[in-house]
Amino acid sequence: PSSGRRCAGRFMASAEGEESETQPLTPNRGEERGAGWSESSVLKYGSLGLVIVQNSSHVLLLRYSRVAGGECEGYVTSVAVLFAELLKLTFCCATILFCLEGGPCATLARLKTDIWDRKLDTLKVAVPALCYTVQNNLQFIAASHLEAALLQLLYQTKTLSTAIFGVVILSKSLRCNQWLALCVLVAGVVTAQWSQQGAANGGSKGDMTGVLAALGVSVCSGFASVYLEKILKGDKTSLWVRNVQLCIFSIPLQLFAVWQRDWGKVQSQGWLHGFCPVTWAVVCMFAFGGLLVAVVIRFADNNLKNLAMAIAIILSCLASIPLFNFQPNQVFWSGAALVIASIFLYAWQPKARESTSYLPVQGGEMSSPSRK
Repeated sequence: PSSGRRCAGRFMASAEGEESETQPLTPNRGEERGAGWSESSVLKYGSLGLVIVQNSSHVLLLRYSRVAGGECEGYVTSVAVLFAELLKLTFCCATILFCLEGGPCATLARLKTDIWDRKLDTLKVAVPALCYTVQNNLQFIAASHLEAALLQLLYQTKTLSTAIFGVVILSKSLRCNQWLALCVLVAGVVTAQWSQQGAANGGSKGDMTGVLAALGVSVCSGFASVYLEKILKGDKTSLWVRNVQLCIFSIPLQLFAVWQRDWGKVQSQGWLHGFCPVTWAVVCMFAFGGLLVAVVIRFADNNLKNLAMAIAIILSCLASIPLFNFQPNQVFWSGAALVIASIFLYAWQPKARESTSYLPVQGGEMSSPSRK
């Protein structure tokens, strides 16, 4: 095999830097348009589509796996989370192996340098690993009690938790429009939840257990992201190594969760009881969903990311109608509209006022020209 092997991730990361070196000084306009569409636009809008699919299918698949019944009924959720972490660890190690030259020996040396030789930095990742483990388990509880559309809206409160933890932990300051967006977000979520609770005649709609679980997901997600931002500021560790570090702590924690909560079920029914294609799709979504978003998000600007989230919310609500016999009313759609509006309002940045500076002019220069 050639020693110049490169991984696709490294190539995409350096694509922008290489583009300026390979373009001619005076490119043909037709060729420039074609190249722009084939490279920049495809990556930009392709990443937009992937983010939409990932965000909308996340809650839909999760909810469907909990209510589908049949061969998927009764799978152990803690085992599903454990398999997702094992699959993520395997994928990240394989990616590092593919990206590095030198084969398995170079991969082991890289992991030793980034993980074992930097023990203190690795130990710092234990806190977000615990948060993500709790978050993943809470998502199954929330999906068991809430409709997918309402669950999608409640997940948007992670913006609120991230903002609050950012102010408290990182001493960040929020603009007035961002505080207003958080208020609009809370109003939209409360409106949507109230509409479903008022329409429920029992069952799982508007169940407070699911609401608390979904809010717990948002709190864990917000705290973990802010904590990682604080301890890893300026750190150059790759995405793949960072996830290996997280898995080192999350897998033992999830094994403990299986033993604590569901060990009796595992012993009597087996590890793979209830694992149908939908269940495996949920496992893959948990394993690769976050990695996918982290990789493709670099090609989408803030406007496209906000548009993707808004479209994902609408698609989740519309798909829930035939899949789960969901019946949204006008109050729910009003709450959903407020949540979508808060996404764009929070990301909006007012343009800085242009200040025109004048150079001091001496009085002699302002005088009228002399006549000859």
